[in-house]
Amino acid sequence: MADVWGSIVNVTEASYRIYYFLSSTTMPLFICTSPGCKESAVRRYGSCRICKGYLCVKHVDQKFHRCPNWQKREEVSAYKAQQALAEIAEITALLSRVNVGALCARAATLRNVACNVNLDHSLKNRLSVIGGFNYHVPLTFADGVAWICRIRQNNITSTPTAHTNSLILSEVATYRFLASKTKIPVPAVHDFAIDSPVNTVGVGYILMDQLPGTPLTEHILTEEQKRRVMEQMSDVYAQLSQHPFSKIGCLLNPEDLTAVGPVLEESTVDADADGNLLLLGPFESAREYRVALIQHQLDLILRRESYIKNRIDAHLIHRWLLDDVLERFSEPGPFYLKHMDDKGDHILVNAAFDIVGIIDWEWAQTTTPAEAFGAPVYLLDHPRFYSGDNNLGDDEVAFARLLAARGEAELAGFVNGGRVQHRLAHCITGGEPGNFEVLQTDFISLLRIILPPTEAPITWDQWRAGAWERYAQDPQLQRLL
Repeated sequence: MADVWGSIVNVTEASYRIYYFLSSTTMPLFICTSPGCKESAVRRYGSCRICKGYLCVKHVDQKFHRCPNWQKREEVSAYKAQQALAEIAEITALLSRVNVGALCARAATLRNVACNVNLDHSLKNRLSVIGGFNYHVPLTFADGVAWICRIRQNNITSTPTAHTNSLILSEVATYRFLASKTKIPVPAVHDFAIDSPVNTVGVGYILMDQLPGTPLTEHILTEEQKRRVMEQMSDVYAQLSQHPFSKIGCLLNPEDLTAVGPVLEESTVDADADGNLLLLGPFESAREYRVALIQHQLDLILRRESYIKNRIDAHLIHRWLLDDVLERFSEPGPFYLKHMDDKGDHILVNAAFDIVGIIDWEWAQTTTPAEAFGAPVYLLDHPRFYSGDNNLGDDEVAFARLLAARGEAELAGFVNGGRVQHRLAHCITGGEPGNFEVLQTDFISLLRIILPPTEAPITWDQWRAGAWERYAQDPQLQRLL
């Protein structure tokens, strides 16, 4: 049995050709499904779970796309109702692929204890075990031990199977690294398999411990409780800082925890003319990493897959980032592992606010120390941050002080200077993909940090006028026009 499961891991390279670069033959990740249309589908906003369609910049418009629009007040109720029905259909289809007998037998064999798999199709149970991108099937052993089977959701918004398989391998490798190299509390991984013809369970999965505790975001914390959590997170930062890497990218090999592969962040995924997956990286320098991300975003804008309502302004911003902003950053290696979705629900706490687990490492990657050790997103004062205010919030300041108090002055410095990293990351990869208003705020706020007061633009219109003059003859801008 072990040999069969080993072959499931190896089938990744046998079945999928994964390229770690972008080529001139890059093709749209998805094609518009409107009858007779062959244009690029818009990333994320062009994927409709209700009608199960991919839509281009033309057909995503309400004149052609008749599904309820969540942005229109009068259609919100209809949107929610139809979206819920679509979700039920998606999960039912996903769970119908699960071979419960094979899964139960696999788990029972691993522990030599009888096991029960609770594949409950009821709506109430679905909503209790579904995550942002995954579904968690509970497994209970005869001796009371509880595991979960983490299965990647599969719907119209999902990336190709080769990418989701890579995410499984990366998450397993990351958990194994953390469990073997640090004392950071993470669930133990007992088994995994990618989605492939030799996987008898029927779907890609990870079998792991079911941790106790509830997500931090479900609590309203007192100041003392905040401090307790931050003290523990300062220890997490200190531990991660002891493990440098030579490249920027994701851990991808569960058998080689030092190997860094390409970046797996969803917005960076592409395909070539033959449908093969294209990924960016790994990178040996921060500049190489950021240049690749910006150039890819420029390509998506040109192909009408991103920022479809503000393509020209989004293009100007990314050209400016490429030509003027990156040169102001000098960040040599080494690089460090970062949880890339640190909005708070990844931290599980008990009643005493002890951290019992940090989960959801599927997007984790190595990056610059300044980015890796800036304040996590859940500590930001969100109203101030998203309004363009660059001052640190009270929780960020308190976290920096805790790090300094434990002798981690360098890590404290990264938190104190973290606003520039938050702004830069949001500008490059899109804090909210395709949302130009967010990009515009982040960009102007970034310029106000990195430019001297005499050079920083006061308004968006002032900067835009200068950018138009600078790039008037840019060939890509002419194509957009």
